[in-house]
Amino acid sequence: MKLTRIEVFNFRKLRRARLDMSDKQTLLVGANNSGKTSAMKALRKFLKDRGGIDTRDVTASNWAAIEQIAGAWTQEVEVDLSPLLAQLPFIDVWLHADTSELHHVAHLIPTLTWTGGLLGVRLRLEPKKGADIKAQYLAAREAAQTLQPGGATAKGFALWPRDFREFLDKRLRDLFELNAHLLDPMSFTTTGPVEPHALPALSEGIGSNPFAGLIHIREINAQRGFADAGDSNGDDDEPTNATSRKIASQIQPYFRKHIDPEKDPTPNDVKALEAIHDAESTFNARLKDGFADAIKELESLGYPGGLNNPKLFIATQIKPVDGLDHPAAVQYDISGDTSGVKLPESYNGLGFQNLISMVFQLMRFRDDWMQVGKFKSQLVTPNDKGIEPLQLVLIEEPEAHLHVQVQQVFMARAHKVLRNHKDLEQEGSAFTTQLVVSTHSGHIAHAAAFKELRYFKRELPSHGVVPTASVANMTGLFGADNETHRFVTRYLLSTHFDLFFADAIIVIEGAAERILLPHLIQHHYPDLAAAYLSFLELGGSHAHRLRPLIEALEVPTLIITDLDAVAEVDKGGKVVKESVQPSCGAAQTTANHVLKTWLPKLAEIDELLGSPPTALCHTAPDRPIAVSYQTPQKVTLGSVSTSVTPSTFEDALVLTNPKAVTDAAGTEFSCLMTRAFAKSIAEAQAPEDLAKALFERLAKRPEKAAFALDLLYIKDIKVLRAPPYINTGLTWLAGQLKGVEGAA
Repeated sequence: MKLTRIEVFNFRKLRRARLDMSDKQTLLVGANNSGKTSAMKALRKFLKDRGGIDTRDVTASNWAAIEQIAGAWTQEVEVDLSPLLAQLPFIDVWLHADTSELHHVAHLIPTLTWTGGLLGVRLRLEPKKGADIKAQYLAAREAAQTLQPGGATAKGFALWPRDFREFLDKRLRDLFELNAHLLDPMSFTTTGPVEPHALPALSEGIGSNPFAGLIHIREINAQRGFADAGDSNGDDDEPTNATSRKIASQIQPYFRKHIDPEKDPTPNDVKALEAIHDAESTFNARLKDGFADAIKELESLGYPGGLNNPKLFIATQIKPVDGLDHPAAVQYDISGDTSGVKLPESYNGLGFQNLISMVFQLMRFRDDWMQVGKFKSQLVTPNDKGIEPLQLVLIEEPEAHLHVQVQQVFMARAHKVLRNHKDLEQEGSAFTTQLVVSTHSGHIAHAAAFKELRYFKRELPSHGVVPTASVANMTGLFGADNETHRFVTRYLLSTHFDLFFADAIIVIEGAAERILLPHLIQHHYPDLAAAYLSFLELGGSHAHRLRPLIEALEVPTLIITDLDAVAEVDKGGKVVKESVQPSCGAAQTTANHVLKTWLPKLAEIDELLGSPPTALCHTAPDRPIAVSYQTPQKVTLGSVSTSVTPSTFEDALVLTNPKAVTDAAGTEFSCLMTRAFAKSIAEAQAPEDLAKALFERLAKRPEKAAFALDLLYIKDIKVLRAPPYINTGLTWLAGQLKGVEGAA
């Protein structure tokens, strides 16, 4: 048995979101405020807590429709609550089970013809039995209007409830409860838009906990409370103290459930209990002797003691678990067993505490599920269904306090820890473990398979609607193109997994752009400087391979690439294509695959340079993706001004910043190319001459990275300006980000 899909509706940012589940572990990735936390909260409230939903959990954009529905109740005699329920949070859970698991899922089978496969369950908010929502709302409104006939005062004060939302703020949990309904497996579709499936006619609820005996759910939330004071609670059914995430606190519930010698004692337990009893007797004798004088003095006052008052007696009762109920119950030996120096758990760094704590919790979740040790004897009752066939573990932001390498190790080991049991390790086990992890860490994502990633992407608001989010499944993103899949996954594994958490992506050609663009952005594009940008250093001959991924992410993306003009040249009777200085009317084409096959899908240089000056940046028609490349730019040299077309980022930068390049060449350690550029600037008579000299120097052995580093030595780097084609692209990208951030 396994969870196949969970669809979330009307819950916070997830108005309609589909989360396809991987067989082992599913990683939720995405930029800040993209809906990952909404997904984890939905799983917790619907599956684990089975309640606790309030008005703040309703997708904000739904309230206009909800108020309209409630507003119509004053004219309606018969009220159909279906439209209201369709606006409130609910989730659809899809399981896959075999016929051999029929005894587990018999109550979820919708028809007698089911022969294994998918089973669907909807969990939604419904009115409690006997709760007349319309009558109570209208009565509350009428009472408020009676006391305040004119409605709100000039200062805006009005009695409760001013609207239906304010009514539900107080009454939602009193009037509504979770209820489950069976879905028709025939309505399940593998692709297509996320739409709620219609419930079968005359569908009846089956209660708020349809997965009892089916799914063992545990959670490690983001607030793990490793400080010396805190108020986080553990994942146990019993209360724990303020530092419940420390092992010193976790070992107590583990001890009670799996080890406690007082529960079903074994011969070894009897020995331990006898030793505790002897210690208790010895300690009590010492207490009696030590308090004898004090008690005698109290009795001399007439109380306690006397004829009718009980006598005071001091004794101790030692419970096995009491020995673990102190801050130093867990200690770490820092001496290597040489001097016996040990320190309490709180003396370790937060990263080490977090790692050990999470691993111990995973072990505890597994042993609770598998009923290890004495746990089973505490649970078995006549109604016990045994061990659930499926364990679902939710982990929020495991990277907190962890070093980079440790993050990767934890993710590589987490699922293995959960399966480290004799009944779980073998292939074909009857028990399934599925792990769901939300993270902001590229290193966590790096440790997972590409097909296990679920990318949460913001959906930009339109017409004043509050922004929501959707989920992209990375499985099968590249179709049957195994070569592209290998290239992209290997490239990301070796360089950039941070694009899954970026506000925007900038694809660049080489090292010079990577060195200088952050400085240009920092000093001249404040909106971009405040954003989380992911730079992908990928030449034009390969960037198009990222197209399926970038289009799926729908993150604002700027591709800064080179024009790469080529022309046919006769070389001794053999016609070959050779790099040339860009020029119109010269029958040139581009060698850049991005420009030819993606954006703008043009190969002729004349067409590529034919864009009007206001449209130098080609954009995709249906996605926030744009490409910018070298175009004619106005250059002034002495008293001569004209338009020339550069061929690379480097010569475009020189043509835009001739003085800065000259200053950089004057430093002691400037490279040969920087000096050559400065010499060309000094000797050129016209902009065309300078452009030609720069092109010829770049055709030789270019030192592009060294040239970029030389520019970092100039006295005031703020004077450095982006070439026009890059300025156009960055201005477009900043405009896109304003839309994203303004909607968040």
